[in-house]
Amino acid sequence: MDEAQLRKSVLSGKKSQRIVFAASDEMKAALERISQEKCVSLSALMTSLAAKEILENAELFGEVDE
Repeated sequence: MDEAQLRKSVLSGKKSQRIVFAASDEMKAALERISQEKCVSLSALMTSLAAKEILENAELFGEVDE
């Protein structure tokens, strides 16, 4: 599986699951500020950060051609 296929597999499909985590007021404010600067929703920013982490750890999901 190449990087594009891995990205597609984790980002496509119906978004039916939620991940809830605790964050300090400072972390929430910082992420909101970054999302505003990038003109994306906070949800989109966090999804992007999670996808980046998945791609950086692609070896956990099978062979990735680069």
